[in-house]
Amino acid sequence: MKLTCTLRLSALDIASTVLTKLVILKSKPVCIWISLLSITLLLLAKPMTAKSQTNEYEQALAKFTGAKKYDIEKPGAMDGVAAPVFSAKTIAGKQIDLSKLQGKVVVLNFWFIACAPCRVEIPALNALVERFQNEDVLFVSIARENEEALKTHLQSTKFLFQTIADPETALSGKTFHVFGYPTTIVIDKYGKIRYYSLGGKITEEAVHKEFQAKLVPVIKECLNSN
Repeated sequence: MKLTCTLRLSALDIASTVLTKLVILKSKPVCIWISLLSITLLLLAKPMTAKSQTNEYEQALAKFTGAKKYDIEKPGAMDGVAAPVFSAKTIAGKQIDLSKLQGKVVVLNFWFIACAPCRVEIPALNALVERFQNEDVLFVSIARENEEALKTHLQSTKFLFQTIADPETALSGKTFHVFGYPTTIVIDKYGKIRYYSLGGKITEEAVHKEFQAKLVPVIKECLNSN
């Protein structure tokens, strides 16, 4: 059984916010009311989903919406799909540009501080970093918090991944469109996805077992590929 944390803003949430604004602006001209209501109806009529995107990754992702989202973990589901490229700084100030990392295996982990299954994974993720520390593997975590919150949290929580602050979800939302947290993706030396995991386990032991059975073999295979 897997647990998935989600943080999504639905059209209903947006509509509620806009309609609240309408109440506040009840003394304003009618044209303002009509404009705000039009925006609300547009958001309700056109949900923000990966289906509206056109690049290779987003087209592949669009097959796994709604009840089918966990099918993304099935063997071969995302295998060979080109990963989105991005460039961002870690909270330590290091620039990471995925387009310049060909020849390296990249492991991405998407998480946030309040996500319980995300926290449960951290010891096993640290073990991966230690296991492959002398190999061409880059471990990067992308978190939904701002830099200050992450630095404070990581003072008391050891996490060996290089961490990028993503408070506006430019990476987790707009680029990778993750369905939930934690999400782990392995990208091979040629920029292709070879592993995609959605959701986490309840115990650290269960996480270690799953990583040993599924994630470690994929990383090894990527390292050994020509």
